[in-house]
Amino acid sequence: MYSKRIMERFSNPNYAGGIRGGDATGRIELGGEVVKIYISVDESGEITTARFKACGSVCTIVACDIACELIEGKTLADALALSSNDILAEMEEIPERKHLSLQIAQDAVKLAVEDYYEKKAKENKKK
Repeated sequence: MYSKRIMERFSNPNYAGGIRGGDATGRIELGGEVVKIYISVDESGEITTARFKACGSVCTIVACDIACELIEGKTLADALALSSNDILAEMEEIPERKHLSLQIAQDAVKLAVEDYYEKKAKENKKK
């Protein structure tokens, strides 16, 4: 059903796991899938580390792994601009009924960036 490339990435994701002392987390539950995207951000606003934890389908896990790959080393603005089509381009063909997985990964990234901005705003109010 899935390509060899997708199954290899599912079996050995490069970005799975959490980040101890990370700066922000985006969590989403949708359609029986549960995803957390973790990011660490440097002072210039670059995402230095991106990781994920997911309980979901093959497509969701691979989409999260790809999303982390695409945002690591990029700015927060770049991460916000990530689209489900960007993720799909890296996955090759997947059944249309699995496109929700792409949206879940994209939304989790956006929630992580929003969480980062909210935490920074709270820190700035304390100063």
